[in-house]
Amino acid sequence: MSELCLKEGLTSFQFLTTGDLGQATIGRAQLNQVKGNLLDGSMTNLYLRMKEGNQISHYPLIGVRSQSEFAIGDNQATWQGEVAGVTYLVTFTLGMDNTWFWDVQLEGDGQKVDVILGQDIGLATVDSLLANEAYISQYVDYKVFDGNHGKVVCARQNQDQGGFFPYLQLGSLTGAAHFSTDGYQFFGKAFKMTNQPSVLAERTLADEIYQYEMGYIALQSQEITLNGQAHINFYGVAAENHADKISELEHQEQVMAIYETIRQAKTATSAVKQTKRSAEAFKIINGLPLEAREIADLYPNRKLEEVAEDGLLSFFGENDEHIVLQGKEMQVERSHGHIIMSGKQVDAREEVLTSTSYMYGAFQAQVVLGNTSMNKFISNVRNPLNFFKATGQRIYLKNQGIYQLLGMPSLYEVGFNYSKWVYKFADDQLEVVVYSMTEAPEIELTVTSKRQQSYDILVTQEVICDDVQTANKPELTYDLKHVIARPNNHSLAFAKYPKLAYQLAWSASGQAIDNQVWFTEATDRQLVDLNLVTIEFKDVKDLNMTVQGSLTGELITANQGFTEAKADYQAYIKQLNNQFNLSSSVSQKAIEVERFNTVINWYTHNMLVHYLVPHGLEQFGGAAWGTRDVCQGPVEFFLATQNYDVVKNILLILFSHQFEETGNWPQWFMFDEFAEITAGESHGDIIVWPLKVVADYLHTTNDYSILDEKIPYMNYQTKTFTKETYTLMEHVEREISYIEDNFLPNTYLSCYGDGDWDDTLQPFDSRLKEDMASTWTVALTYQTLRNFSQAIAEKLPKRAAYLAKLAENVGADYRQYMLKDGILPGFILQENDTFDYIVHPHDTKTGIDYRLLPMTRSMISELFTAAEVDRHLQVINDNLLFPDGVHLMSQPANYDGGVSTYFKRAEQAANFGREVGLQYVHAHIRYSEAMAKLGHAEEMWQALSVINPILIQDYVPNAEIRQSNAYFSSSDGKFNTRYEAAAGFKELQTGQRAVKGGWRIYSSGPGIYINQLISNLLGIRVENQQLVIDPVIAADLGTVTFEFAFLGQPLTIVYGQGEASSLTINGQKVDTASLKRTANRYRQGGVIISQEDLAGYQKPGQKTRIEYSK
Repeated sequence: MSELCLKEGLTSFQFLTTGDLGQATIGRAQLNQVKGNLLDGSMTNLYLRMKEGNQISHYPLIGVRSQSEFAIGDNQATWQGEVAGVTYLVTFTLGMDNTWFWDVQLEGDGQKVDVILGQDIGLATVDSLLANEAYISQYVDYKVFDGNHGKVVCARQNQDQGGFFPYLQLGSLTGAAHFSTDGYQFFGKAFKMTNQPSVLAERTLADEIYQYEMGYIALQSQEITLNGQAHINFYGVAAENHADKISELEHQEQVMAIYETIRQAKTATSAVKQTKRSAEAFKIINGLPLEAREIADLYPNRKLEEVAEDGLLSFFGENDEHIVLQGKEMQVERSHGHIIMSGKQVDAREEVLTSTSYMYGAFQAQVVLGNTSMNKFISNVRNPLNFFKATGQRIYLKNQGIYQLLGMPSLYEVGFNYSKWVYKFADDQLEVVVYSMTEAPEIELTVTSKRQQSYDILVTQEVICDDVQTANKPELTYDLKHVIARPNNHSLAFAKYPKLAYQLAWSASGQAIDNQVWFTEATDRQLVDLNLVTIEFKDVKDLNMTVQGSLTGELITANQGFTEAKADYQAYIKQLNNQFNLSSSVSQKAIEVERFNTVINWYTHNMLVHYLVPHGLEQFGGAAWGTRDVCQGPVEFFLATQNYDVVKNILLILFSHQFEETGNWPQWFMFDEFAEITAGESHGDIIVWPLKVVADYLHTTNDYSILDEKIPYMNYQTKTFTKETYTLMEHVEREISYIEDNFLPNTYLSCYGDGDWDDTLQPFDSRLKEDMASTWTVALTYQTLRNFSQAIAEKLPKRAAYLAKLAENVGADYRQYMLKDGILPGFILQENDTFDYIVHPHDTKTGIDYRLLPMTRSMISELFTAAEVDRHLQVINDNLLFPDGVHLMSQPANYDGGVSTYFKRAEQAANFGREVGLQYVHAHIRYSEAMAKLGHAEEMWQALSVINPILIQDYVPNAEIRQSNAYFSSSDGKFNTRYEAAAGFKELQTGQRAVKGGWRIYSSGPGIYINQLISNLLGIRVENQQLVIDPVIAADLGTVTFEFAFLGQPLTIVYGQGEASSLTINGQKVDTASLKRTANRYRQGGVIISQEDLAGYQKPGQKTRIEYSK
């Protein structure tokens, strides 16, 4: 389509045959966020609005959503037409020096009108945007100026795009009265139901900067009354690189001069043979709201009901399925979504077919077998408000002769391996179910009319067989009732999995049809260029479609019905978490306890997603294990639930990715055939985590044979595995050598490298990599070296003694250099022979007083004395503990237009969310671990409660509602900008400022959370194959009963609140004074019961009952 591309200098605008913007670029940067497509058009548009009294009507002027006639020339494009008595001509002109102009000529008689320009904002490389548009949006900084002609909005990309920082400016030469900066302001949450931008019905745009995840600049012209002809203008100017922050309004004289030049010149344009759709095709079919009686009929057994003033919002069913009503979905920014997986695997290298769905009518997306980035069969959604319907799998019903999208349901039900949409219509109830099989990599879609009404239905799927949609289109082979899809021979997926194949099969009444169906009859078939596989079902009461996948080309069919697959997967989840169930003797605590029972099952599911099919709802890219992450969430879950073979397998995979040359690891790595795809660097703490897992595994299992397992290294240069293999102990020795080689000079303090746990604090100043140490990393290193030395003390006493001394030296330098004035700094910076404290009350560089992580890790590792614990707990309580949990630091990092001084992302992110917002849930869970170490039971329970998403507003009064069955990785203060956050940060501590849920599911957090609940709050652990009971349970819970298992044996454990320690097993008293106890520097440890002793109290066929009062 080169004839539809305008280019001048570095800047180009490519248009589609619909008249929509396809892609705008300047040099290596894409200006718009998402490329337009023929089905949906582009988010970029101009809207004519007419105002009559309180009524506002609006009309898109360009693209497939308009009825304009489109023409294009050498440097101009035009759209013309007539709506509601107003004729219009829109002229786009690409000028010199990276400028462009939109001129709107209107002619009417007495109509009050204005024009709104909307432009989605990318400002990043194409690859960066395709990796995650929301993430890129978080780093676009907006500034608004009052120019000679009204509002001017400037945007700059703060993250380095390969040596440049793209910039864009939008304004008007005839007057812009109002503005907004994010798509949520413009389209609104209601767009999911109406398919119409909500703001178009408002008098004005928001007139405030909102730094969120859908960058979108809108400008509103002055209102005018048409009396004949009128002219409205908007302009744009861009720069490939704007190295400095936006501090002033630039380019004004340049823009005016170029505009005067182009006004004098008119370019001949030629009519474009257009691809058109009917306006009716953009209407959405939604379900009607359900009455209370109808909900009761569908779900007679409900629990954990979330109720607002206007009624029921959501609840859980008797098997922990989560049901969301339409009213709740319309209130949340993050649409309800779900990820399902096939099979019942615990080996990450086995074939798993996964699919993502969203409540608003994305029935499947990112359907993929194996590598969740490279092997996609069906594409992922590219917009959180459902603008682009070409993506994923969609369903259309014929309504008055036109197929219209099935959109928002009356309710959305999700179980562990399925999603269900229920649509109430005036005369029917339509049910859509997508579920995964447990016996094969297969997923089925069913559509059923409950009243046996007949429908004409189209089902579309955007098939890519690649990472993203590219010119390398998949190879499709059609048969009567199925299509086989294989990756293009030039794709990365084919290079690694040449036999990768997917089959989409459908019931007898369906047939594949041409995509011409989406456009008007006058549209030339040759212009229809879509990656859609469209299946038509005529006059059907129900239908089914299945997706199967195979990495070897051999497709396996499961033939499992929905009921069977659902029950089988529910049993699988319960098996994984050892039938976890809690109850309390205090009736007032019943709901609180049930929140934990329910969230444990959902977090087991979330953990599996992170471990088996790494990706999330917002973070759809992944396919890799973070070295630090896999050592925490999955490992801790499987250790806590006594699935030791899984941990052993993780360890062997993990150590095979250790670099041969250095003994270090990459920050993350892909663990399948794409193993050569890894991070190019790693943070200073990464080297410690694999050793920590080895220590924990040995301490738990006594399985020293693992040290003799032989595994390869990975060569750093070639990113291939070595032919030679080495024992795990040899790998460990290389790891320890790297730790020792990377201490700061003349100390035992690990250098910072490329950062530590907090990814936002990666050093911007390269000097910090070599001269700075993270207090948290040092405490972790001490704990790990000490624990590993203890774990190998009997098997390798000499080596254990050496490592014990090394740990002692680390601890001594920690005390000498980091704790010398009584308050831990976040970091120390070596300046010649002295050390400066960074993130500390004496810190004059960052202005930040306290950092959480070193304090909690120093408690967990037992580096603190009791007095030091009290002092730092007071600091945490006074400065870091807020209603929604503990925060990473006492103040946010400084933000000054997104230009870094000390740190990268912390000083570059324009959005106040995720780690930048400072309540990162993972770190809060570690705080709960510290509370357990200290025996602070009420604080431990409260800590785990405030981050449980179920009924969260009952426990965090300033929390906004969010999805209740999905782990949220952060609690984000509701601030529009970083500057607003800096000024109002204390409002989070007082609870005056609302908090929102962050990105969902893709995190090590769910596994760590479950470990804390089982191992530390309930205190059930295994040490050297012996049972440990070491609870830290709040007194107000009364008598707590816990159903679990020990090495496969079902247990009932009853925790009392007696004053004296007592223990009975199956009714027989045990003298606790005769039992060994776990070591704990701060409180009495738990009791240790050997397998032999436990067996002595057991009777064949009898479930073991243990009653314990601490």
